[in-house]
Amino acid sequence: MKIINKILILSVIVLMISCGVDNSKKYVLSPEQTLKTYINKTDILPVEKVANIFYCPEKMKTYRFIDLRTPHDFIVNHVDSAINVPAKDIFNNENFDILNQDKKINVIYGYNATQAIDVYLMLKQLNYKNIKVALGGFDFINKYMINDFGIKTGIYNDEKPKYDYAKVVAETAGGTVPTDNNTSSKPKKKLIKRKKKEVTGGCG
Repeated sequence: MKIINKILILSVIVLMISCGVDNSKKYVLSPEQTLKTYINKTDILPVEKVANIFYCPEKMKTYRFIDLRTPHDFIVNHVDSAINVPAKDIFNNENFDILNQDKKINVIYGYNATQAIDVYLMLKQLNYKNIKVALGGFDFINKYMINDFGIKTGIYNDEKPKYDYAKVVAETAGGTVPTDNNTSSKPKKKLIKRKKKEVTGGCG
């Protein structure tokens, strides 16, 4: 376990160097404290929680999705109302007010869970506020939450009724069963054909 922790700490340091973190920014948490924060999982949102935020308009007032993928992939498809902040530009000055604030809770997602967690660890080490991670990444969110929005979510417009209740009620009450075209079930009257009378008289 100690070896794994050391590897994770080292990877955080390498990531921070590779992403070009500005030296003027203050490192509030040590790598060990940052790792402890991640292990506690308090900021890692399970799929159920992400779905609850995604489908609840009231919660979307306090939460905001941050897409860490490239601008091209963001344009192709993304979570509704998400903001694109590419991972390579995460520490650009213009992104500071978006990421480090106390008005909204930012839920970051990338191509997969690993990318978002890497960025999260760097942001936490710099003590950025209100950062959460959506597990699974965009591919998972797109496949199981956006494209596969099913009956369990509470939308039943495409559900067909199991029983024809109008028919059941009519049969139980002893009445006639209404048909789809609402035509009456009365028997048709029989037409009586009459013989034509011969014409008498004329111009003869």
